[in-house]
Amino acid sequence: MKRYLEAGRLNSPRGLKGELRFECWCDDAEFLSGVSRLYLDPDGKRFLEVERYIPHLGTVVFKGYPDRTSASALTGRTLWFDREDVTLPEGTWFNDDLIGTPVYNDATGEDLGVLREVEEKGGRLLWHIARDGMEFLFPPVPDLTVSVVPGEAIRIILIEGMDERYAI
Repeated sequence: MKRYLEAGRLNSPRGLKGELRFECWCDDAEFLSGVSRLYLDPDGKRFLEVERYIPHLGTVVFKGYPDRTSASALTGRTLWFDREDVTLPEGTWFNDDLIGTPVYNDATGEDLGVLREVEEKGGRLLWHIARDGMEFLFPPVPDLTVSVVPGEAIRIILIEGMDERYAI
């Protein structure tokens, strides 16, 4: 499991006091409210200390970047957060932890492949399930997702025709 996960991207400055627009890639902007450090690399070697995070405005201010000019040097940077700085509610997981997990048809026990990618389209998730160079898309909605144990097994209910595959 990766310790540092993508949080979002810094965009243009807002105002004169070091605020930067922040495009949060988490489920909602409030998710990062308690995080005091965001990292400039996926290895967690270089970090920025959060001075103020304003989720409803989609902005962040970092210590040491007190004005528009200094903050603008961070524009366009992708930021990561440390998974140890957040607590997930029971029964939820990070999408990154699902990649590579075997997927099974709950009714038959058939091995459908592994979860290759989690994609968000129009506010909804799609799982890319791949096997033998072929892939199909699955919407992980509660009525069709029986159980999820990251890294071990995902059990789903297939509707006829849902597993029509295409080459990847």
